[in-house]
Amino acid sequence: MRESVQSFFSELLAVVLGIVITFAVQGMIDRAHDRNEVRKALELVRTELVNNREDVSFLKEYLDQELESASYLEKNAALVENLDHLDSLTAETVKYHLGIVDADVSILFPHDALELLKMSSLFQKIGDNALSMKIIRAYDCCSTMTSSIDSHIKARDAQSSEDKPGWILVHDMRLYADDSDISKAITAINVFLRKK
Repeated sequence: MRESVQSFFSELLAVVLGIVITFAVQGMIDRAHDRNEVRKALELVRTELVNNREDVSFLKEYLDQELESASYLEKNAALVENLDHLDSLTAETVKYHLGIVDADVSILFPHDALELLKMSSLFQKIGDNALSMKIIRAYDCCSTMTSSIDSHIKARDAQSSEDKPGWILVHDMRLYADDSDISKAITAINVFLRKK
């Protein structure tokens, strides 16, 4: 009888240990899978933010050109009025600057990688709240820039041709083209990925 009880407990212990080991191994596999999925998602976010930062650089260049052209046109208003009577080189220069201040500029920063991160519930699995906040701030920065440049272009285009250069000089948009939050998020993602 005693042997059967010992045998029963031995078998029960083996079964319990087998279950515990199975759960522990499955937990390790799940955590490794989650880390891998988070890594892939963050690499996508980083790529998207790097592209967005390049678009911000384009936007900064355009805003610098817009300000420069507005200044040129403001100083040379008489040339604009007499465009038909100018020599070809001067006329081309004036037309170039008019084209810059009349350019239809719109910029759209994709949020696809962020949406994937949110929908797949991987955001919670990052485990670094500071990194998550930097990513959110970077995308908020992109959204702010998009709406700011759209508002700027609409308000600029509502101005008369004569008033447009002066209006641009007063409403300098370069302040809104600050990519520091995007750069901070990219750096934080790089640091996080190096640690994992």
